[in-house]
Amino acid sequence: MREDGFALVKNVPCSEDAELVAFLGLIAVPSAPGNGDTLFFDISPSSSRSDDVSGTSAEFPLHTDSTFFSVPHDVLALACVRNSDSGGESIIVRAADVADRVRAIGGADALAALGDQVYPFYLRDPLFGHGIQLVPILVADGDEWCIRYRGDILTKLTERFELDEAHRHALSVLNQVVAEPESCAAQVRLETDDLIIVDNRRALHARTALGPGERRLRRMKGYSLNNSSWRII
Repeated sequence: MREDGFALVKNVPCSEDAELVAFLGLIAVPSAPGNGDTLFFDISPSSSRSDDVSGTSAEFPLHTDSTFFSVPHDVLALACVRNSDSGGESIIVRAADVADRVRAIGGADALAALGDQVYPFYLRDPLFGHGIQLVPILVADGDEWCIRYRGDILTKLTERFELDEAHRHALSVLNQVVAEPESCAAQVRLETDDLIIVDNRRALHARTALGPGERRLRRMKGYSLNNSSWRII
């Protein structure tokens, strides 16, 4: 997971609560807050008009989970009970690859600007309250890169909280990179009893649009047992 930003585990009993909690507990402290206040949040398409994109059949672009927390979850796990007949592939892009492409397109100044604490996100945190938080998006921590990104939220909030020209340009470059990640993206199709674990701090993840057929995933989130230094954005 440190190399690719995710790990895929086969033949996991994805319908069994105890086994899933025990497995996730090897690498993270499971967290109900920020996951629908439950350890296991069911994801299945229910309505094309759902406020939560994950509850529809639509494509879900690259993003970070739990951006509304002061400290987003370190780990996201998706357990596949059954998948649709087609579509619904998971796409993962490492923050380090995003940083490389931002630097290549926008230069070092654009990359540095994304590390400034000026970008607005909603704050809905049981410890830190509700409101707006200003945070960096892409930050180096030693030889690692950490990212916090939700394009839809940033688009909405930057209309209310004006950024200067340098930070608007940096965000525009990042949006371009995220919209066209093919050269550095990994794509995985989950099958029954597959478990994918994503490094929510060092990678972005997405989902392609779902094809026909029923789909049910079980989502879990957690905080890493040994990577507290990542909790910088």
